[in-house]
Amino acid sequence: MNKKEQRKKYIEIRKNIDAKKREEESVAIVKKLHKIINENRYDAVLLYAPLDYEVDVFSLFDKAAKEEKKSETASRKNFCFPRVNGDEMDFFYINDISQLEPGSFGVREPKDVCRKFVPENEGNYLIIVPGVCFGKRGYRIGYGKGYYDKYLSKYKGMHFTKIGVCFDECISDAIENDEHDMAVDFIISPNI
Repeated sequence: MNKKEQRKKYIEIRKNIDAKKREEESVAIVKKLHKIINENRYDAVLLYAPLDYEVDVFSLFDKAAKEEKKSETASRKNFCFPRVNGDEMDFFYINDISQLEPGSFGVREPKDVCRKFVPENEGNYLIIVPGVCFGKRGYRIGYGKGYYDKYLSKYKGMHFTKIGVCFDECISDAIENDEHDMAVDFIISPNI
């Protein structure tokens, strides 16, 4: 099965996951991510605004923002979200959900007033990578535009911890990868 066929298959699988189950599994994934963020010191956390049927990691941003407001000792989390410009994607800092607006492909993106994230050599960053499905070796199938692969290869020498998130049903033993594909360091699903 080629990538196009796999993409179609796993989009259908994802759509057919019961909405309540998808929500519960998203919560389980976010708990794992929250623990990783709290146990490590990241200079920036790169998230995404989910589309329908994707793992909803948005509550991770929401939860961290609420913790910061409650506690004067909570460390400031620098969250960034992607914005597409033609064939490229960049990330921008946001402090509040109101700084996102509908953008490319109907995805919520940072407004033009948001400051661009530029990684530095000594920085330590976490990037949460969405995917239609993931292979056990860390390769993924997205929507076919290669935005994450291009972005990560542009900053290949930088220290990014790359975590792929998906539902258990969307992990496959047989994901083809091309030369330009970038694997994630590890995958988080409700049971992994």
